[in-house]
Amino acid sequence: MIAIQWEDVIGVLQTCKPYLIALGVLWVIAVVAMIACRKVKEKSKKRMIRKYSGLSMVLALVIIVNMIVLGPMYAMIDMTMQSGNVSDETTEEAKEVANQIAEEGMVLLENDGILPISDPSNINLFGWSSVNPTYGGTGSGGLNDLYERVSLIDSLEDAGFKVNQDLVDFYNEFSTERAEMSLSTQNWTLTEPPVSSYSDELMQSAKDFSDTAVIVLSRIAGEGHNDMPGDVTGASYDNDLNGYNDFEAGDHYLQLSKTEEDMIDLVCSTFDNVIVIYNAANPMELGFVDQYDQIRAALWCQGPGHTGFEALGKILNGEVNPSGKTTDTFIYDMTAAPWWNNWENTHYSNMEDMAVEGMNSGMAQVYYPAFINYVEGIYVGYKYYETADDEGFINYDETVQYPFGYGLSYTTFTQ
Repeated sequence: MIAIQWEDVIGVLQTCKPYLIALGVLWVIAVVAMIACRKVKEKSKKRMIRKYSGLSMVLALVIIVNMIVLGPMYAMIDMTMQSGNVSDETTEEAKEVANQIAEEGMVLLENDGILPISDPSNINLFGWSSVNPTYGGTGSGGLNDLYERVSLIDSLEDAGFKVNQDLVDFYNEFSTERAEMSLSTQNWTLTEPPVSSYSDELMQSAKDFSDTAVIVLSRIAGEGHNDMPGDVTGASYDNDLNGYNDFEAGDHYLQLSKTEEDMIDLVCSTFDNVIVIYNAANPMELGFVDQYDQIRAALWCQGPGHTGFEALGKILNGEVNPSGKTTDTFIYDMTAAPWWNNWENTHYSNMEDMAVEGMNSGMAQVYYPAFINYVEGIYVGYKYYETADDEGFINYDETVQYPFGYGLSYTTFTQ
């Protein structure tokens, strides 16, 4: 499916700019020739000049248009002219593959036996991301809005759970839109209502509705021009959205905000059966999971795309046995990692003469030479932690929460 957006139009015009300039120059020359021939006394010569000037304009137009069609616009025209659409059968097959990937990719991080919930019943969803989860990233990791999405709530209801509508309405009334995150704009603000907005009546009705609470936390990032902020207070973030500092100076994006900490504390002080759903592609500091006895299970639910959330409900009710493994190392404190002071993309002012112009979502963008010096060499990720532990440089259990390749399942094995 193809949809035309203004940034697409601007982007096409930018790529065609050299061709259009060349056409304009040729036409100006032809017009000048037509005007200049007025001084020619012989009528036959004057008509000939005007005739060939007009023909040259038409010829220039034909040549330039063909160059554009066979050049910068070829791929777009080719897609537009293709006959037929993707069949419903092919779409359904693609959904089945995507759902299978999600079923085998979500990672069970913690479980003391509360999962699976074999007899689906009422369930409370806490966290604004429960109604506005992260489906993907930005740029190439973004989603096509022309296709419907299976939401987190849809997934649970399809699996037989009944979701507390009062909490859903509460979060939707607080906000319905996530801060903009795209190739051209990065707004890292975490939308989350302050704990003071949870009334006693709301919490009591939730407790009466179910003794199980699911906390949903999300982060979003992806292809773009900014790294995830190592200091949120210095990034594009509405830090006093709720009337206080959500992050203090030096706090980073992959740790809990104050609002999230308060919400988790409220939920764990109200419910004895708490499940955490972490919905993001990047490993996060999840040390809080160890600090609350009430948190009995945790599941890493990465960007599921359009339909992948369907797997979540099936995992919670036991229809699917989770088998995903971590693709990176979850550590308790990222600021203590050897890469912490050396991960950010650095702009070098003494190389500005090497800048080049380019495009970013249909808008002109200046790109400066920049690079990251990975001083760790081969000792990145699990290679560092395994080696550092062997050499006595770190206490592995105090440093690493979930190692690379870690993941639980509902099946136990003995050897």
